[in-house]
Order: sequence, then C-alpha cells, then structure tokens
Amino acid sequence: MSQKPSLLPKAEKRHPQRHKRVGNGDVESLISEITQAYYAGEYQNVIDLSNKILGIQPTNATALDYRQKAEDNLIRGVVPDHRIPFEARVSYNRANSLVRAGNYDEAERLYREARDLAERAGILSWKDAEQALLEIQDLSLAREMISEGDRLLNSDNWAEALRKYEGALRVVANDPAAEDRIEKTRRIQADAENASVQLTMLSGSLNDQVATLQTVLGTLARLRQLLPNSQRLAQLTADANNRLNLIKTQIADQAGAAMTRAKGASSVEERISLTSDALALLEQGNKLDPGDPGISQMLIEARATVSELQRVRQVIERASTLIAQNDDSDLVQARSMLAGLKDYAQDSRYRTVVSDLLARIVERAVGALEEGSVDEAEALVEAAQEEPFTILGRRAEIARVEAQIAELRKRSRLRIYGAIGAGIIILLMIIVLTRDVWQPVVFPPPTDTPTATYTPSDTFTPSNTPTDTPLPTETFTPTDTFTPTYTFTPSYTPTDTPTPTDTPTATDTPTITPTPTFLCTVVNISAENKYVRSRPTTDSTRVGDLPPGRLAQVLEIAQEAQTNAIWYRIVFEVDGIQVNGWTRSDNVAQSTPCPEFGG
Repeated sequence: MSQKPSLLPKAEKRHPQRHKRVGNGDVESLISEITQAYYAGEYQNVIDLSNKILGIQPTNATALDYRQKAEDNLIRGVVPDHRIPFEARVSYNRANSLVRAGNYDEAERLYREARDLAERAGILSWKDAEQALLEIQDLSLAREMISEGDRLLNSDNWAEALRKYEGALRVVANDPAAEDRIEKTRRIQADAENASVQLTMLSGSLNDQVATLQTVLGTLARLRQLLPNSQRLAQLTADANNRLNLIKTQIADQAGAAMTRAKGASSVEERISLTSDALALLEQGNKLDPGDPGISQMLIEARATVSELQRVRQVIERASTLIAQNDDSDLVQARSMLAGLKDYAQDSRYRTVVSDLLARIVERAVGALEEGSVDEAEALVEAAQEEPFTILGRRAEIARVEAQIAELRKRSRLRIYGAIGAGIIILLMIIVLTRDVWQPVVFPPPTDTPTATYTPSDTFTPSNTPTDTPLPTETFTPTDTFTPTYTFTPSYTPTDTPTPTDTPTATDTPTITPTPTFLCTVVNISAENKYVRSRPTTDSTRVGDLPPGRLAQVLEIAQEAQTNAIWYRIVFEVDGIQVNGWTRSDNVAQSTPCPEFGG
C-alpha cells in the first residue's frame, strides 16, 4: 500500500524530534489498540488505527506490519476462530475429516452448513469455508476423473486412463491418489510394452530365450497382480507360455538328439561332452516345467549316464596308472578293471591302455620263453587271448610268441623222442653184446627129455566116523576131501616164449587220431575277417578269425536256441596254427554242399 502524504505542518517537519517527544504516549496507546483490534478480528479498525500512527510516524514498523496483515486477512476473508460459532466450527472440522476419508459429498454438505451457521452469526464472509467448498468441488471432480481412469485402466485402455489421471492432477495439484495412479499406469504401460517387444524380438540360444521368457513371465505376473482382470496381460502371458512350451519341446528334442549322438560316439570324452550338454538342456527344461514326466525321465537317464561315463574315465585312468607301475599284481588288477569295459571298446584311450597292457603281457611271455618257462609263457599267451584283449583282434606279436612256444614244444618232443631212440639203441647194443649169455637161457638146445608131464594126484578120503557125544542128538558129518597135486618138471625143450626185457617204455608218444569226417567245405567270400567262437552263440569267447578267401572244413552243424541261427563248427589253419571253432552260417558260403540241420 502506498504511503499517504503527511498532513503535518512544515514547522513540524522541520522539527520531527520535538513532535516525537510530544506524541510518543499517543503512539503507544494506538499500538495497544491496534493489537487488541487485530486479535479481535476487527481488521478494518486495525487499518484505521495504523493509518493514524503512520500519519504521526510514517516509518513506524509495528503499524506498517499490522496494517499489512489486516489488509491480507480482509482480502482472504479470514475470521478469527473465537468469532465463529461453536456449531459452525464442529461442522467445519467434521467436513475436514470426511475429506480425508474421501467422502466428498457429505463433506460438502457440512461445509455449507458451517458457512450458513457463520452467516447467521453475522460473519458474512468466512473465507475458510468458502475455500473449502471450492476445494471440495475440485476434489469431487478429481475423484470422478480418477474413477473414470480406473475403469479405463481395467478395460486395458491405458493411454486414455493416463490422460484422466493427469487431468485429475491438474484439478487438484499434488493429489497423492492421482500421482500414484499416474505412476502405476506409466509403469504398467512401460513393462507391458517391454514384455511385448521381448516376445516379438525373442532370439539367441535356447538358454538366452529361456532366460528372457522367464523375465517376461515374472514381469507379467507382477503386472497381473495390479490388474488381475486385464485381458491384454492375460494374452501376453499366454503368448509367453506358448513360446515357453515350444522352447521346452526344442530342449527335449535337442537333448534327445545329443543323447543319441552320445550313444553312437566312439570316444568316452565325446560321450561325456554330449551327455553333459544334454544334461544342461534337460535341467533348463526341468526348471521351466518341473512336472513334465518326459523331461524328468530323460534328466534321470542323463545324470546316470554322465555318472557312469565319468566312472569309466576314472577306471581307464586308474588302469593306465597301474600298467605304468608294471607290477604283476597291478597288471592283474588293471586287466580285471578293463575287462568290465568292453562296451567302450571303440574308445581310442581305452584301446591304447589295453594295447599297453597286452604289450606288458607279451613282454613277460617273451621273458618266460627266454628263461625256458614254456608253461608260464603259454599261460600268458592264453590270458592275452581273453577279455579285454579280444577287441584288438589277432595280433602279430601273439602269433610270434605262439609260434615260439610251438617250436619249443616241438623241440622238447624231439628231445624226448631222441632220448627214447637212444635208449632203445643202447638196449639193442647191450642185447647184442650179451647174446652169448642170454641166448642159451632163452633159447636152450634141443634134448630128448620128455616134455613136462602133469601128474594129478586125486585122493579121496571120506570120513564117516560117528562120535558119541553127550548131546542128545547124534550128528553125522561126512567130509569129502579132494586134493589134486600138480607137479611141473622143467625140461630143456626150447619153447617160443617171449623174453622179458628191461627196455623203458617211451612216454609222450603221440597216438594215431582217426581223421574226422568232414560234412562239407565253406569259404569266407567277404573282404573282412569273420569271427570264430568257442560255442555256437554270439556271446561266447572268440577263438580266432576266418580270413577272406580261406577255405574251412565243416565238422558239425548246430542251431542256436535263442535266435534259431545255424552255426558251423569249422577247422582250418592260419600261419601254421589250427583253428577249431564255430561260425554262423551267414558268415560263409558253401564251397561244397552242406547237409541241412537235423537232416
């Protein structure tokens, strides 16, 4: 407010100190009146009194302050509480509580009631009540707009709902309900659009896609808690689940393919790698759907396979360590360990370890031959032809050792035969040199002495002598005695009697074995060796191989009980060694007609 021109005379202006001394008590009295009038709500009186003081003292700060506050209260229609009737204040305070509770209709009614009570008490302008009525109208409008926005939000019209919420916030600034709904709607819009984009742009590896879909499903689950009836969110969730089911199917297919490749792989390490990949996929699929029985069963099989393959790898490494130690007991243990892994015969590492073990055994067999222990060498060679060495096929070093054993056996037999022949020759020489001594005894000269006559002596002496005994019954005991006596009288008549000699009996003399009857002749017409087994079954021990183009004689024909397959027992020679065993009829062709089985 502009300062009013002073009405003091010029003399007073020139002597302000003197005037101040004169009107000092009046100014203080006026300030006291101003204070009482202000707190009594008499704002117009405050303004008038302030103007009087300012007319005396234009720079009086107290008067200026009270005048400014009184003018503001008049402009704003402020009424002191003590001037407002009690009933009006009660209605006003109850209306404020209803506003906080959101019951705007009842609050508006109470505000009007409070204003009317104040007017009847003489307060024509109660600014608080008037302002409350204006604000309650704005609040009601804002609540209507928020309610409309809620309806639009639940019907998935999120953009329009957001505009309603923003309009409510413009009506009632800083309205927490409108601000909360605006934030909620924007978050729902952003998350839903982001989920839709992620579903549309889904790419990468299966693991990446699964991670993305799990994130999308988590986001949609959170949004559906905010909007449980939203069809748009339900559709996005269904799309994500469909994508997830499709990926789950892909995971099962890829895991199955990896398991199949693992079964056909020759290397244990490759099988472990493929099975581990399948296991990782199946674990991911199990996380996606723990209740899927197919994936659960495949997961169990993959875990068991990985565990078994790791055990096989450990066994092979352990056997390799034992072989490197080159101790007899370690070699026996290594052989036992490797024999149980014949299902992994195609693994290069396994075959290398078996080959190393075979080399150790052959080395020991050669050492035994050098020491002259043929039986030990033969036992080692027989062991080298059993599991697990059958996977290596017919090895040249084994054949060489067998040939050396056969040669030593042959030499041993020749030495025995030579010893027997030498003994016979020496005996014949002794017989010839001592002929004069034994010839008269063995071949005596002829004489006239009659030949030996057998003179039988037949004496029959019956005895029938009754004997008086104290027994009441008389016993008659006849005794017939026939005593022949043979008397042999030697003569010098020469007889053709074989002369016993001290010639030692030859041992290890080979007996004549009747030549077996061959039923027919077969031949291997394929380009690869055919297995020859100890019995007519596929799970029996392999005793040799029938080379391509080799003829074999058939000794016997049998039929396998399980498969009804026809088997031939054949005999042939390979490198001077006779092989006698069974082979299936479809492995060979008939060179000469073979009889039907059971014919």
